[in-house]
Amino acid sequence: MSSAGPSAVEIRQHLKSVVHRLKVRGVWQYLEPAVRGWLDLASKLEDIKFRSEKVLSVLFKILKRVRPLLDFPGLVASIGARAAWRASKIAASWGNSDAERWRNDGAFQFYCGLVSLQLSRVIPGMSFPELDSLRELLRLRGLWRFFRTLRRIT
Repeated sequence: MSSAGPSAVEIRQHLKSVVHRLKVRGVWQYLEPAVRGWLDLASKLEDIKFRSEKVLSVLFKILKRVRPLLDFPGLVASIGARAAWRASKIAASWGNSDAERWRNDGAFQFYCGLVSLQLSRVIPGMSFPELDSLRELLRLRGLWRFFRTLRRIT
């Protein structure tokens, strides 16, 4: 690891922070056991130096996959961005001159994301690439519990 990179203490503190936020959001128990194990072990071992590139690579990939769980509004907005774009395109083709401003409206994107998520539960076959990593990360029964938990939060 280069001298400009974060120290082992900083990495451990970040991992502890991520684990704590996952537990506070009620998502920790729905993670795959291997993901929980890696995060738990790396955050608790005090003597670990994080010198192995393979270990750092695995931890980085896990953190990248867990990131959407820590920022649910951002995930919903990213899902809604495509839907907002399509809706504004259709409305503009019908002659609505204000429709092009909808594309970049964060509130509209969030709304479209929530609607899309609800429709995906009703209409089979709707899928979102943004949720694929979550499906891999969370066990199937945990995914729906996770969404119910988020409904109570938002």
